[in-house]
Amino acid sequence: MNPEPFDTLIRNGQIVANGALTRADIGIRGEKIVAVMPNDPARTTNAPHPLPPASRVIDASNRYIFPGMIDAHVHPIYLDDKYDTSVSAAFGGVTTMIHYAYVKPGQSLVPTLESFRDDGLINSLLDFGMHAGLFDVEHQIQDVPAAFPLGVTSFKVFMTYAKLKWMTDDYWLTALMDVVGQKRGLVHVHCENGLVTDYLEDKFHRADLDSKKMFTAMRPALLEAEATNRAIAIAHVMDCAVYIVHNSAAENLEPLRRAKQNGWRVSAETCPQYLALTDETTQTLGSLAKIGPPLRTARDNDAMWQGLREGTLTTIGSDHAPKEKTANFFESQYGAPHIETMLPVCYDLAVNDGKLPLTQLIAALSETPAKIFGLYPQKGALQVGSDADLVMFDPNKTWTISNTNQHSKAGFTLYEGRTVTGAVELTMQRGRVIVENSVLRGERGNAQFLKTNTAHLYDN
Repeated sequence: MNPEPFDTLIRNGQIVANGALTRADIGIRGEKIVAVMPNDPARTTNAPHPLPPASRVIDASNRYIFPGMIDAHVHPIYLDDKYDTSVSAAFGGVTTMIHYAYVKPGQSLVPTLESFRDDGLINSLLDFGMHAGLFDVEHQIQDVPAAFPLGVTSFKVFMTYAKLKWMTDDYWLTALMDVVGQKRGLVHVHCENGLVTDYLEDKFHRADLDSKKMFTAMRPALLEAEATNRAIAIAHVMDCAVYIVHNSAAENLEPLRRAKQNGWRVSAETCPQYLALTDETTQTLGSLAKIGPPLRTARDNDAMWQGLREGTLTTIGSDHAPKEKTANFFESQYGAPHIETMLPVCYDLAVNDGKLPLTQLIAALSETPAKIFGLYPQKGALQVGSDADLVMFDPNKTWTISNTNQHSKAGFTLYEGRTVTGAVELTMQRGRVIVENSVLRGERGNAQFLKTNTAHLYDN
């Protein structure tokens, strides 16, 4: 009996998944991986135990095959909408995004989530989940339990931006963690001491000091670490799992290490910008590089890599948030594009500069976020039965990042002129080729909404 044919067969690639590098061929039928076969270069369709025929055979010689990247920190609400964000993501090897759906004061939680989900289903190229971003916990907390049946199990708050009226104080942070913990959910926290940073900003502004030069001093590392420690402590008291987003400061590792040693329910993320860039970028690019937390020092970069190596930091997310910029640094908005450059920049530093083993990098970019948010092994895996979400990556291609080869509507990249070795050659989602050889092949409207599940974080 002839074996059932594959829709796609990927041959001769080196698979990087599940903590290992293996040479194997991947057979895809429909939207799923149906075979992962140890690679035998001598085997052909005429061999005694032939491979099944395939409608398309992709030769991945001298290429890595990664599970699709999973970016759990995405803001598709600014210059890049859900379609634009998914296009940039696909060119960067991201196949799954978990968006922050912001629920502003006066808005109701459930209708906002439903609207955000429906917009994504219409416009996104890529599968996506959602976190709820709460800006008025006092008046929104009663609706939090109703988000869980929708498949939204994680909720973000800010401990900073008090003057913008984004900050959640400790009382309502505690209340939210109480409710979310009882539902076995996850609270995301942007950790900076909002009242102190606002005071420093006002002080420097009154003194007529240059906002660009004083930006990092306005938001010092110690105040990020203080807020991180406070968020972790409150979460532990309330028996709530907590996810510390975009760690940027060496000082943050102390409270995170202590939480890990104690076995507390704490996960921690960093971002490519905090692994690759410093305040020197801010001084060069001005308001284009105004992001929060700020870009810090080479020492902090090294500490974030160390945090990843030792497992104190376990995920990398982009914090993609391209916004309009003005020449006035003080008045300009926070945010920059990051999603398309995340994989190539991190790969170049991790592998080519020896900062992190490749298997550990791919775990932080794919497998671990999939596990945290309950998507594994549907996502973040190259196993029989997993969605055929994958990236073919050329580790030998050297190229220069420029706004001209990026797909965000931001109009700039913080990596302008940076040369890296390693490039995305093909991005596939559920068996469909989305990007191939720098050409967009995917179409909007094929996205699936992914319900997250964080209850497993409470199993020990």
